[in-house]
Amino acid sequence: MQKNFRYLCGKITIKVTSRQVTSRTAAGRHGAAYRTACVAAAVLAALTACRHAPEDKERAAVAEAVEGFADKYFNYDLAGAAGLCTPESGKWIAFAASNVTQEDVDMLNAREEAAVCSAETVELTGDSTATAECRVENFLRPDTLGRPAEMTGKAVYEICLVKRNGRWLVKMEGLPQSGRRSRD
Repeated sequence: MQKNFRYLCGKITIKVTSRQVTSRTAAGRHGAAYRTACVAAAVLAALTACRHAPEDKERAAVAEAVEGFADKYFNYDLAGAAGLCTPESGKWIAFAASNVTQEDVDMLNAREEAAVCSAETVELTGDSTATAECRVENFLRPDTLGRPAEMTGKAVYEICLVKRNGRWLVKMEGLPQSGRRSRD
């Protein structure tokens, strides 16, 4: 006796074949129950995999948005960074731009490598909200209290995002602040 079950979800196809079990432990009256349990487990696994596929796609989109924003922001392409933020975040980009000094520009021009940014963790906090930790390396950390900026090796920033019109945008409620230095 052979039964084929197929479950298609996105790019995942699972084929489960149920055959007569010949082992002593599953033979006899428990064989049918064993086969049914195996088929049910495979179908449940397929359903679980399909449920997470859209969530994984959203996480990837959030990570891409965070990395795009951070790359522009920490390399001082503030006009480009503003295009990746909500409109109400524009005041924080303008504030960051108003605090750039000639000394900061000289330090940026003297560095050998651009800042490198990568999204480390992404958490979807709702249908249209997310937070991400972004690791930033080799960047100029500004100081808004009148002290000179300094080159920083590595730090981790938490960045909040919202989804508007199908697009993930950074939502700034202040200047990005590093909650902790990178462990590396």
